[in-house]
Amino acid sequence: MTSPPIAPGTRLERDSEGTISVQPFSYPLSAALSPQARGMLAAAFSRPAGAGDMPSPGNCTSEEEYRQKVDAFRIQLDTMMAGPMIDRLLQAYPVRISQGKIAGVRVEEFEPEEGVRRDRVLINLHGGAFCCGAGTIGRVESIPVAHMGKYRVVSVDYRQAYEHRFPAASEDVAMVYEALLKDYPAANIGIYGASAGGSLASQATAWIIDKGLPVPGAIGIFAAGTGGAGDSDWISQIGTGNHPPFHGWSGLRNSDIGYFAGTDPTDPLVDPRLAPVEFRAKFPPSLIITGTRAFDLSPALATHRALCQAGVDAQLHVFDGLGHAFFYDAMTPESLDAYATILRFFERHLGA
Repeated sequence: MTSPPIAPGTRLERDSEGTISVQPFSYPLSAALSPQARGMLAAAFSRPAGAGDMPSPGNCTSEEEYRQKVDAFRIQLDTMMAGPMIDRLLQAYPVRISQGKIAGVRVEEFEPEEGVRRDRVLINLHGGAFCCGAGTIGRVESIPVAHMGKYRVVSVDYRQAYEHRFPAASEDVAMVYEALLKDYPAANIGIYGASAGGSLASQATAWIIDKGLPVPGAIGIFAAGTGGAGDSDWISQIGTGNHPPFHGWSGLRNSDIGYFAGTDPTDPLVDPRLAPVEFRAKFPPSLIITGTRAFDLSPALATHRALCQAGVDAQLHVFDGLGHAFFYDAMTPESLDAYATILRFFERHLGA
């Protein structure tokens, strides 16, 4: 049974601090969605509440509880969630996959079956809340890009929680990047990631700048921002059938448990959005992709503003009615549009 829409003329209650109290109402899917995207969201909403939720340090009372939740979720993610998705992707977008190490860091490499471009390379940083996703979400993010764009994609199995702490992931990305500089000009290397990997793309870029390495040709910050909170903490939860507010992003950065334990959340290498404008101005062209029902919308907006204020060529694409990392389902028109946007961006900026 759905709640009735807000009746015309209904006076919503507002207090002196600006908080608005809303009576129960219906919130339909966006009219802008394709039939395929509507089906994708309907399937997602049919799952039990809480199913598939990644463990957040902010929701744990001890490191041991966090470790147990991470271990359980890694199994669920690899076998029940990402596994079937990878099978579908490989059927639609066949690629060659190989495992190895670069500069001592484990990587998985993807190339199209024919016609790979040898003059440029992309580094992928997988999502997974800085605690999971290696070997699965990396494939979800890399297969379509390698196939559609004819790119060599190097997906980095960076160190993460619960086993490691910041700045381990940034260090790993920088080592892989520095090794690739022996074979490619910096201008021909792109870095991208989604969710935690999108945030890491900005952190790793800040790390590269801080260490005096040449900056990559372009970066992609997808389903993420470098930090910040706002309306999406509330709207995203309502729009995806959950109870607001969303504390996962701030809980990840402001906890004494997990990857960022012991860090200063205002450290520019943790949140490059807060770096001095002169530092932010060194960022390469940056593409930011999010959705109106994504919890990462406010961080994405804040990141875009921070880069634009520093004069960086930053593009922001917001997809109507879609949630966090919607493009992981690479079969909908909206996802194909997102991947086409990504490939146009790297085509334009790499090698420039």
